[in-house]
Amino acid sequence: MCAMPCRRLRGRTGTPHRCDRACVWRLAPFYFGYFANTGVLTTYFPLYLEWRGLSAAQIGIVMAVAQAMRVVGPTIWGWLADRYVARECILRATAAAALLAFVPILTPGGFALVLAVMFVYHFFLAAQAPMAEAMAGVHLQRRRNAAAQYGRLRAWGSFGFIALVLAAGPLLDGLGVALTPYLVVALMALTVAAAWYARDARGREAQAPAVSLRARLREPRVHWFFVSALLMVFAHGAMYTYLALYLAHLGYSKAAIGVFWVLGVLLEIGLFFVQGPLFARYSLFTLLQATLLLAALRFWLTAQFARIVPLLVLAQMLHAATFALHHSICVVTIQRWFPGRAATRGQALYISIGYGIGGTAGSLAAAGLWSSLGPAGTFGASALAALAGWGAARVARRHERPSEI
Repeated sequence: MCAMPCRRLRGRTGTPHRCDRACVWRLAPFYFGYFANTGVLTTYFPLYLEWRGLSAAQIGIVMAVAQAMRVVGPTIWGWLADRYVARECILRATAAAALLAFVPILTPGGFALVLAVMFVYHFFLAAQAPMAEAMAGVHLQRRRNAAAQYGRLRAWGSFGFIALVLAAGPLLDGLGVALTPYLVVALMALTVAAAWYARDARGREAQAPAVSLRARLREPRVHWFFVSALLMVFAHGAMYTYLALYLAHLGYSKAAIGVFWVLGVLLEIGLFFVQGPLFARYSLFTLLQATLLLAALRFWLTAQFARIVPLLVLAQMLHAATFALHHSICVVTIQRWFPGRAATRGQALYISIGYGIGGTAGSLAAAGLWSSLGPAGTFGASALAALAGWGAARVARRHERPSEI
C-alpha cells in the first residue's frame, strides 16, 4: 500500500503550508531519474540498435514504439488515476513494471525481440510522465508563481538528461555502445526508488472547480491547441529518431554528439529557471506561436547546415524554446483547463495526442523520408510541420478566453 500523501495543509490566508511546499520538491529526484533515462534512450539507443544489426527502417519503427504507447497508455492510466485518486501508487507500480519489462533486452535476439520488449516497456513508461505532471500541477495549483516553480522543478529532469548524456558519450566511445541497455537498467532502478520517495497532494481535487472533460474537449480552442501540440512533436520526430545517426554519418564522434545535445539542454535548464517573467509578460498563445516559428527555423538549419558547426550550435540552442518553453506552455495550459479530478486525464490527453499520435507519426514519417529524401528532406519536412503547427496555434488563439488563459 502506498504511503500517506501530503495532506491539505493551508493557513488561514490560503497560502501553502511549509510542509506542502516541500512535498512538491519530492518529485525532483523522479524527474532527474526519468529524464536521465530518456537522455540515454534518445541519444544513444539508436546507435545501440544499429550495432545490434537493425536497419534504419527497423530503428525508426522501434523508436516509434515509445510514441505509439503514448497514444493509449496515458489515457488508460490517467482514467485509473483520476477515478481512484491513485497517482502516487500508479507512479510506483509502473516504474517497477517498466524496469522488469526492459530486462529481456539484455538477452540475444533480433528485431522481433527488441520490438516486443519495447512495446511492453513503453506501455508502463507511458504512465509516468502524466502522473508526475499531474502531481506537480495539483501541488502548485492556485499559486501565482506556478509557472516559475514548475520550471525549476522540471529543470531537475534536464539536469538528469544532461548528466547522463555527458557521462555516457565518452563511456560508450571507450567501452562500446553494447553497454547502453545496462545503463538503462541502472537508471530505471534509480527511477523506481525516486517514485517511492515522491508524494501526491491528495485532497486538493475538492478545492478546484468541477470540469466536464467532454464539454472542454468540444471547445474549438482546445481542438486547435492539441493540433498545434501534435504538429510540434511530429516536427521533432526526425530529431529524436535520427539526429544521432545523422551527425555520426557526418563524421561527428559520439562525445561530440553528446555535446550538441547537452548544449541545447543547458539552455533549456536556464530557460526553465527564468521563464516566470515570460509567462507574466506575454500570453500563453503569444509564447506558443513563437516557439513554433523557432522550431521551423531550427529544423531548417539542421536540414541545410548541419556540417557548419556554428549553425548546428545555433539550431541546438533553439531547443530551449522548441522543447522547454513549449512544454511548459502546454503543461500550464492543461493545468488551467483541466483542474481537480480532471488533472491527470488532461495531462494524459496532452501526452497521448502530442507525444503519442504526433510522436508516432513523426517517427514513422521520418523513417520513410529518410530512405527516400535523405536527411535534408527529412528535417525540411520537420520545418514545414512546425509552420503548420504555428497556423493551428493562430486558429486556437482566435477562440481564446482571456479570462481563463
